[in-house]
Amino acid sequence: MKNLVIVSFPAKPDTLEDLKNSMKEALPDTRNFEGCISVDTYIDKSTNTLHLIEDWESLEHQAKYLNWRVETGLLTAMDPLLEGGAGSINVALCGPKYEDI
Repeated sequence: MKNLVIVSFPAKPDTLEDLKNSMKEALPDTRNFEGCISVDTYIDKSTNTLHLIEDWESLEHQAKYLNWRVETGLLTAMDPLLEGGAGSINVALCGPKYEDI
């Protein structure tokens, strides 16, 4: 991986299927966004949380992508599906892998 980003979406009870459907619609655009290398999806059923494991050419590419998502209203549209609303989305900008640790 060049630059790891982990994004976590805590779904409200009974909204996980709707969140998965929203992701099915949104992720093709994510994967085609400039600088996106890959996006993999995982679900922690014990916490009802959907996790995206993303690989980006740079963290700057991911920042441009996130700004675009905010501007186009996707995060606002997901607000009713998330425990705590869109503000509960957790983004971990891990960056590049460290080989010397």
